[in-house]
This record gives sequence, structure tokens and C-alpha cells, in this order.
Amino acid sequence: MEVIAYAARCLMMLLVTWAGLRMIGKKSIAEMTSYDLAAIMILTTVAAEPLVYKITSKATLGVTVITGATILVGYLSLKKPFYNLDSSPMAVISNGKIIKQNLSKARMNIPLLMSELRVQGYQNIADVRFAIIEPSGKLSVIPKAEASPPQAKDLGVTTGPKQLSIPLIIDGHFNDKNWSYLDRDKSWLKEQLQAFGVERIEDVLLAQLDSQGQLQVYPQIEEKIEIPNLF
Repeated sequence: MEVIAYAARCLMMLLVTWAGLRMIGKKSIAEMTSYDLAAIMILTTVAAEPLVYKITSKATLGVTVITGATILVGYLSLKKPFYNLDSSPMAVISNGKIIKQNLSKARMNIPLLMSELRVQGYQNIADVRFAIIEPSGKLSVIPKAEASPPQAKDLGVTTGPKQLSIPLIIDGHFNDKNWSYLDRDKSWLKEQLQAFGVERIEDVLLAQLDSQGQLQVYPQIEEKIEIPNLF
């Protein structure tokens, strides 16, 4: 009888948890807000209590309360005063310039930003008008108009292989390993930096040799960069 009772409690809490999750929504993990994820973590913990303490009614009430509270928060987030209840979009690139203070707020470093841009199909920061970290944690990239040409296959032309962009300086630190791939001396780099008005490597946030073989330099910028209000 004890085995049957345990199986019944498992089945009941499975149905209760399933119903709660269905009511919360069908978002994927990547699309969940922080309150969705928090609710599911607590909900599953509460739902597991009857499997140990044999009190299904209390756990059912707990699941119901958590589900109702999450639905209420989700409903409030649809109202204008609560649009940014969970979090708001944050621009980390504006008109080809990296907004370092927003990178810090998002706990994102330069290598991770570059990795996310490559995933989106952009190797050169200069090609990006806006890069925005959405409330879901995903990075949205809006390219500059000139960086969105027709595809070669649409024009019926054959193109050569695209080269990989190579970062040479990241956050004021020179990358010796990447430099070893280039057939150039460091005097060339110094001249290039001076052409961008930069005297010291420490003053460079990012310098990379782009996919066209051109050096792109992004100095450390202290002044505030104005960006549109994002919703």
C-alpha cells in the first residue's frame, strides 16, 4: 500500500506541476524572464515536497500560489508602467562604438561580445549600428546600411574566401599570439594607431584586423554615448 500511495503522490504532483507550468507559459529557457525562471525553480522544489513529507495538499497550495503570483507579474509586465519590470534592453554598441560601461553592467567582456557578434554573422564592429542585449539575454545586432549588401549569389558573382577578423589589442593588452599570425612588424601597428590619434596601447579598447585586412581601432571612450530609448 505504501508503494501505491507514493506512486499516487508522484502522479498527482506531476499533474499539478504540469498544470502550473502550462499556465505560466510556453517560453523556451532562452526566452524566459528572470521571474519566470525563479518561479519554475521554486515551483519544482515545492512540488517535490510530498514525495518526502507525504503532504500533498500543502504542496498543491504552494504550487497554486507560485503560479498565480507569476501570472500576476507577467500580466503587470504587459502594462506600460511595468514594461521594464524585469529588465530593459541595453545597447553595448552604438554607431560602431563600444559602450564599455554597459558592457560592465551586462557582465560581458570584449572577447564574449566579439564571439556573440560572430554568431550573428558580423566580424567587424565598424559594421554594427547597434548591438543590444535584450531582456532575454540574447544579443540583437542591427548592421549599418552599407554592411548589408545583396548576397553574391543574388548578383551572380563569385567571391573569394572571407578572412577571419583577428583582435590584436583587447582592453589595453597586446595579444602576442594573434600578432604571430601576421607578417608585419610592430612599427606598422604603432603608425596605424597614431593615424587613429592613439599613442599608447593602454588607450585602446579594441584593435582588430578586419576581414578585409584593414586595421580597426576603438579607443577607450570616457564620455557618455547618447543612444535612443529602447523598449
